[in-house]
Amino acid sequence: MKHPLAKLLLICALPNLAAAQDEIPLLRPEERAVVDAQSEALYATLKTKLATAAQSTVRVWSGKKRLAYGTVIGDGRQVLTKWSEVADAASSLVVDGPNREAHDAKIIGVYEEEDLAILEINGEALKPIAWSNEKPALGAFLAAPQPDGRPAAFGVVSVLERNLRETDLAFLGIGSDLQHKGPGVRVSEVQPNTGAAVAGLKEGDIVLMVKERPISGLMELKSALTGTKPGETVPLRVRTNGGEKTISVTLSKRPELPKIYNPRLEQMERMGGKISRIRDSFTQVLQSDMRPSPDQIGGPVVDLEGRVIGITVARADRTRSFIMPSAAVVKMLANTPNDPSIAKVREPEKPVMARAPKSDAPQVPKAPSPQRMREHLLEMERLMEFMREEMRSLEPER
Repeated sequence: MKHPLAKLLLICALPNLAAAQDEIPLLRPEERAVVDAQSEALYATLKTKLATAAQSTVRVWSGKKRLAYGTVIGDGRQVLTKWSEVADAASSLVVDGPNREAHDAKIIGVYEEEDLAILEINGEALKPIAWSNEKPALGAFLAAPQPDGRPAAFGVVSVLERNLRETDLAFLGIGSDLQHKGPGVRVSEVQPNTGAAVAGLKEGDIVLMVKERPISGLMELKSALTGTKPGETVPLRVRTNGGEKTISVTLSKRPELPKIYNPRLEQMERMGGKISRIRDSFTQVLQSDMRPSPDQIGGPVVDLEGRVIGITVARADRTRSFIMPSAAVVKMLANTPNDPSIAKVREPEKPVMARAPKSDAPQVPKAPSPQRMREHLLEMERLMEFMREEMRSLEPER
């Protein structure tokens, strides 16, 4: 790791040193002095990289309550911030910037799908942000500034740019036989009106390859389809009763399925502090392990060179925050926002409560339901992703 700031971050290896000091039990005075010195050294080094972006970072208030951060855009009189945090403000909105000067603000436009809003401020114009098209690599260090130049949060890129909206993702349209032994994925069902059905896949067929990639199981099949889009046609090598053949399947959109409520997963998501009300279904985000609080969402994020690579859009849980890349923000801003008088905060996904009925009578197991199996599989994949993030955070650095 050649960059000097990256080396310092690696030595400290804490998402928030000030908060982390309170989490270290029985810290002796001399040990606390070392941690304090490292914190100051880190903050001093980061401040030089955050200085420019901090000039375009603001806080959004309603009375004495801080609602969110914001990023100055346009001619310096517009601020991009998180819609769900400012939509129901109890009083008039006020924005303050690097010099703590107060500006009255009002909402003039809303991008409901991305949960972002544009505010217009009164008074002297602020410094608009300078976007960068730089795409950070996996593992790259990132930091989010406070308006005074101190870091609000920092961390690394843990997952590259992706779409979190399930219905925008490509869908093959088959169920998998989990009891199948051997290569490939055995089809247990084919959903009607999907690409698989149109292409003639049948129950009992075995998918051996996607494009030129051999398939060893369901996760391999899913990985092989990563990056494909609805409407795209992919070749599948399939074993049928009549032998092997190659078929072309046009992928459809993934259907929207309800999530099954998992109390343990809900508890895990909320470990480590408050999380954003709207934290899913974004169309283009990077994932990071930085830990901003929900009232610090909406500000810019920079890389180790101080380039603005995006804005924070949600704190999802203890290990995940989402960042909308600069290119996606610029593309969004080129579109006309919705009128705030008719805009609504989109509802967060509501999981279905799955509880066994309370009865002394013996319960007869229900026949397997393909839809219920799909719902459980999606929830298992979500839990596995969370566990992988937890495991990565525990792995020692080389």
